[in-house]
Amino acid sequence: MSRYLVDRIDADKRIVVRRNTRIVALEGDESLTRVRISDSGGDETLASTAMFSFIGAEPASEWLSGFAALDDRGFVLTDRAIGREHLNGPWKALGRSPLPFETSHPGLFAVGDIRSGSTKRVAAAVGEGSAAVRSVHEYLAFDRHA
Repeated sequence: MSRYLVDRIDADKRIVVRRNTRIVALEGDESLTRVRISDSGGDETLASTAMFSFIGAEPASEWLSGFAALDDRGFVLTDRAIGREHLNGPWKALGRSPLPFETSHPGLFAVGDIRSGSTKRVAAAVGEGSAAVRSVHEYLAFDRHA
């Protein structure tokens, strides 16, 4: 996160920054009403109508290791950034290359900060998410014709 944003957040008394905290559950019927969190002090439920989660500059992608190809820093490789060594098995059977934002696992798409080579800006992530919808539709169309 840019230093000027960190300073502004730290200076705003209305914002509570909770580091090293895990979101356990989001609760509510029609909209968000509570967020359950867990940290070293235990679990806590917070009344909330909005939430912003900033995971940080390090990708939290360990759970994808062995499932989708990652770069040397742990970011998810997508489409043209995926090396040929990761395009065996199911890719040969499909007879196609990965779609935009598709990972080395067919049908799994990655956008935003977790993606290797992304610009790490929210506007870019939103745009990538919108663009990935087209790839998802294309993937689903392939799947129906298989």
